[in-house]
Amino acid sequence: MNASRLAVWKRLDLSTFEIIFAVGLISLYDFVLSDALSLPSALRHSTLLQLRALDRVVSGLEYLVPIVVFLLMLILWLMRRNNWVRNISIVYLAWVTLRLSAKVGLVLFLIIARQHAYLDVLLKDIIVLWFVIILLFSIWYWIIDGGGPHIRRDGTLQRYDFAFPQHLATIPGWRDWRPGFWDYVFLGFCGSTQFSLGDTSALSVRAKCLLMLQTTLSIIVIVFIASIATGLIH
Repeated sequence: MNASRLAVWKRLDLSTFEIIFAVGLISLYDFVLSDALSLPSALRHSTLLQLRALDRVVSGLEYLVPIVVFLLMLILWLMRRNNWVRNISIVYLAWVTLRLSAKVGLVLFLIIARQHAYLDVLLKDIIVLWFVIILLFSIWYWIIDGGGPHIRRDGTLQRYDFAFPQHLATIPGWRDWRPGFWDYVFLGFCGSTQFSLGDTSALSVRAKCLLMLQTTLSIIVIVFIASIATGLIH
């Protein structure tokens, strides 16, 4: 019985499970942010009945969608439908990116509207958003590069989305090297601090578009929002 279970686990693609884990991890930032940055909270204080009705829908989606998506991907992984898992993860990451962009826009609105009641938690939320941007785009880069981690590990990829230095030159001790998850975390960190990918080049259009979006969000969070929030506090 133990041998049969071990054989089943060996047939499962662990790199696909890593995608499920990473996608689930990126959904946790809602529990760290304050109510001031909650879109349902902003809608709840509106006097328009239509927006209050939308509040009930958005409140449910914020917590229901991650749970449903995580369980669905886990079931598909156990059924060894790895391509389905990857496609769903990409769609869900697009959903998270859209929601994160909306939260950054809401922070911008709160600062422009001089919402002084939120200033005591605003700086904390800005720091959280900055780390979430790094993690979110690290997962994006990790999933899209060359078709995904499972294709890179199998050695069947046809084209990279990112050119690491190890790809461009023959470096002693780095032959047959393949980037791991933390290499893409480095790309995400560079994208939010240097507004570039450091010593790595973005090759594909989708990689360049993601980098432009990350740079835009990071500039808003670091340069514009942080500077105005600091000025309001003083």
